Order: sequence, then structure tokens, then C-alpha cells
Amino acid sequence: MTHFTGRSIAVLAISFLAALPALGQQYPSKPIRMIVGFPPGGIMDIYARMLAKPMQERLKVPVVIENRPGAGGIVGAIATVNADPDGYTIHHIAPSAISRVFVKDLPHDFYTALQPIGPVWESPYILAINNQVPATTLKEFVEYARANPGKLNLGGSSGVNFLPIALLSNPPLQVQHIEFKGNAQMHTSLLVNEVQLVFSTTQALLPYVQSGKMRMLGVTGARRVAAIPDVPTTTEAGFPNLQATVIGAMMGPVGMPEPVVAKLSAALKEAIATPEVDKLLNANGRPLVGGPQELTKLLRDELAVWSNAAKISGYQPK
Repeated sequence: MTHFTGRSIAVLAISFLAALPALGQQYPSKPIRMIVGFPPGGIMDIYARMLAKPMQERLKVPVVIENRPGAGGIVGAIATVNADPDGYTIHHIAPSAISRVFVKDLPHDFYTALQPIGPVWESPYILAINNQVPATTLKEFVEYARANPGKLNLGGSSGVNFLPIALLSNPPLQVQHIEFKGNAQMHTSLLVNEVQLVFSTTQALLPYVQSGKMRMLGVTGARRVAAIPDVPTTTEAGFPNLQATVIGAMMGPVGMPEPVVAKLSAALKEAIATPEVDKLLNANGRPLVGGPQELTKLLRDELAVWSNAAKISGYQPK
């Protein structure tokens, strides 16, 4: 049996700490896999592939996309949690979509079971209404909804579509929740006035709005979206409590060495700043740039907003 003295333990600790910079210099020495918890062709996959090219140019090794679809992103997240924390597995993920606010009986809290590397994007929610609703501003819409309790239908395919209404007004507006199997059906129902309002994303709504078939009244988050510069933020429209957004992030297994995280974070920041990635992210939301600390704060604030909305509305995870 080997016995370690206090001095020998101290020597081992110093040796380990001294080796960390060398580890950062040697990393990476083989391909990095970037897990996406959804099939090829969707927006999460498109973002990941756009990020992979400039990241691998900076890291000098291939960054290979690995699609691990299933359970709305949970399968891929679990694969990342269980991966070796050596920096050769990272994950393009939106943690709130698979948080305990929306999904019950999760095996992990993915906000804490994964190591933050850096933020990538913010997807705001846009309140869009059918053109037959007599309102051209968010204030006019709220006044109309208050004057007609229970007469407006809110379409949604998940909690992220339904919860923002709880933050719009105090007390919450009385609207009927109509659930759909997917966003396409939800948007079609808005067009034909089966539902009168939805909370959805820029990418999904923009074609309809450009054709004059529905109206955008406000966008959540701190600043306007470049693709729809004429749509005010909900704060500008007089409703600062409506701040629900989804944060897209790059994360990895917990336990990655700090120099490795720093190198990945630097490559990610440079990738987001490239014209191609910046253009793509601005077309659908807002690009975000930062490191692990910034991402940790963003995710903490995001979770607080969604948790508050669930508490106000009484929403239960499914």
C-alpha cells in the first residue's frame, strides 16, 4: 500500500497545476465532435454547421457535427453529460427547452450538469396577431384583450409559446390556450383566425408578416431584432416584464480543464464575429458573445424568467 504524506500530496497538486498550461497548449490534437440534439436541416443544426467551419479554422482540427436527435434534445444532452471531459465533445444546445420548467422527470438539470463554454445566440419571442384583431400596437392589443376576456385564442405547441402571456399583464390576460402538435399548424391556424395570437420566433413568422397576413406587435429582449427593425421591444411598447427569450449556448461535459474551456471559448467568440455567422444569427434573432461567466449569468436569468412565468400561470411540466 502506498502512503502519501502531506508534503507529497502538495507536490502532486503543484505538478498538476503546472501541467495545466501545457495541456492548453497541446489541445486540441484530434477532431472535436459537436453534438446537436436534433436531426440535420433544422435551425439548431444549421447554426452548428455554420459555427463549425470558422471554429475548426481557428482550432486547426476538424469540428465534426454529430446529430443525436431524440426527446426534443434530451438524448443529445445526456450523451454530452456522459462524455469524457477532455474537450473533444461539445454541444450546441438551448438548455431552457429541456429544463425542468417544461419537462418533468429529467435525469439531469442541464443548466448545471453541463460546463458553460460561451453564449451563441438569443431567440426572442414575437407577439403576432391575426389581421382581424383591431389593434396595431401592443398597448391596443392588451386593452382589447382586457375588454374581451376569454374571447381570444392563443396558439401554441409547447410551454414556450404559452408562458409569455403570463408576463404580459398583471393580472394575466384571459385567453383560451389552443395546443397544436407543431408550429406549422399553429401558424396556419393564426392565418385563418382560428387563433388570434401566437408567441413565436422571427424565422417562423417573418414570411407571413412580409406577405401582410399577420401583424407583429412586439419582440421580447433588450434590443430590437435586425431582421425586423420596425418592431419595438416589449419594453419600448410599455411592457417591460415580458422578457422571455431562449439562449443558445455552447457547452460541454463538466470537468473540462480550464485552459481547454478558454481555448474553445476564444474560438467560439471569433466564429460568431465572422460575417457569415453574424448575418445568419441576426436574421433569426440576436448574436451573443461572451465566455463561461457571461453564459452562466445569461442562463441563470433566463431560467428565472421562465420559472416566474410558470409560477404565475400555474403551468406544469409535461
